[in-house]
Amino acid sequence: MPVSTPTMSVFYLADLALYPSLLRRMFQADDRPVYKLLYLQTAYAQHAQQGPVLISPSNARAHAAASEWMQQGAAIALRTYATFSTVVEHYRGLLHVDRQSGPPALFRYADPRLYAGLIRVLTEGDVHSLLGPVSVMEGFANDETWQLESPAPDNEPLGSFRLTAAHEQALQSARDHTFCLQLISDHHVSYAQAQQWLQQMKQLPLATEYARWEGCQILAASHYRAPLSSQYMAQLTRHEGSWQAVLDELKTLVSVQTPLTDGDDT
Repeated sequence: MPVSTPTMSVFYLADLALYPSLLRRMFQADDRPVYKLLYLQTAYAQHAQQGPVLISPSNARAHAAASEWMQQGAAIALRTYATFSTVVEHYRGLLHVDRQSGPPALFRYADPRLYAGLIRVLTEGDVHSLLGPVSVMEGFANDETWQLESPAPDNEPLGSFRLTAAHEQALQSARDHTFCLQLISDHHVSYAQAQQWLQQMKQLPLATEYARWEGCQILAASHYRAPLSSQYMAQLTRHEGSWQAVLDELKTLVSVQTPLTDGDDT
């Protein structure tokens, strides 16, 4: 009796919080799509329309459209021999992940930028836990295509994925890199300059990432094309006001046309 050869399917994973128009675009490309809003039947069901979605295109035109979304960084392609329902259950199990320090974290597993940031520090066990029944995962982020391949998609992972300090550091580095690229695009500064400003903002009493990025935006939008001098850094570091007040002070300092260099300190 002939043995049937399993067929590999290609599903697509997307985050509707990042790309809210994707469901509409899916129905424009596919009259009969199979899809599942992955927050349904979880504690986040009320946010299902802003959460992850798994899509199985029903025809060649729909597959071509979904492939374009992947190349644009709006979706992740999943190649698997598993059924659609098996893949759905796997990703619902990734809703939260344990962390090395701190409480469990909500895991944005449908964001292509996540894997682009983690890919260099993932162990074989990490990849197996993240992909589960998926053989190959592919996406696009930061102007690069990335790919993860499971070591054993037919076997149950030995454990659940755990977010370590190395993972979190890699994700922060990737976020910083993305921000610097955006600063370059918006203000035509050098990458080295963007990095230097960001490192200086991390030394100031700016508690949030948003505040630090705002500080870099202030510097880039001004004519102050130099790192802050040690005198200015000391003045801002001693500031006892709110983070908004610190940024207001930064604006005042860089409003001069000629940056103060360390040689000008008194």
